[in-house]
Amino acid sequence: MICHGEYALSSALKYHTFEGTIAELVNYRLPAEKDKRVGAIGELILNVIIRSTGDFEVISPFFNLEERNVKKGFDILAVDLNKEIWIIESKAGELGTMTDVTSKILERINTANRDLVNRLNNDNAQLWLNAVNSVRSSIDHTDEKKTVINILENLGNTNVSDDKNVLLGGTVFCSFNTKIELQRFKSLYQRIKTQSKFSKLQIIAIQKRTFEAVVDFLNTLNV
Repeated sequence: MICHGEYALSSALKYHTFEGTIAELVNYRLPAEKDKRVGAIGELILNVIIRSTGDFEVISPFFNLEERNVKKGFDILAVDLNKEIWIIESKAGELGTMTDVTSKILERINTANRDLVNRLNNDNAQLWLNAVNSVRSSIDHTDEKKTVINILENLGNTNVSDDKNVLLGGTVFCSFNTKIELQRFKSLYQRIKTQSKFSKLQIIAIQKRTFEAVVDFLNTLNV
């Protein structure tokens, strides 16, 4: 369901089975280039966490359904309990030259913020066409699909960011010798919120020891 979307649950196609999906994921959908692989794993983890909260229904597939390549649209699209659409941007990385995980988390979320502000405040037809197509191919129920697509199309017509609900996710892969400082994280949230670039804002910070551990786990499922 994460990779293909809700419609795959009722599909008889062998590539939509659990086994077929895992094989596709580990063999073709995780980029060979390290930075892109880290980004893909970070987005996958964020996708799982968002689903587990119960506050959102993800309405876009993890896979690029047109080709075995990185998606060119929004990372994740979701609807909340009030049927409002949320645009979710994921940025992931390793600690690199930074000395603590909080600094890296803040850098990742700031990057996600800048990227979305830039994209949402410009005329970008392909961005919204991709978004509509991904939702159309993901949701199975016709009534819900029509409602969500209508909302999404209206959002795509404005070319501004301040009418959009946004969730920014930052994932850092590093040891737990350094941990996320809640106060600095809260301060970042307040700074972004006071800029009033978005209608509603949420941010998520994720720390995991290594991205390789996730890849190794996925490989154990590919039997």
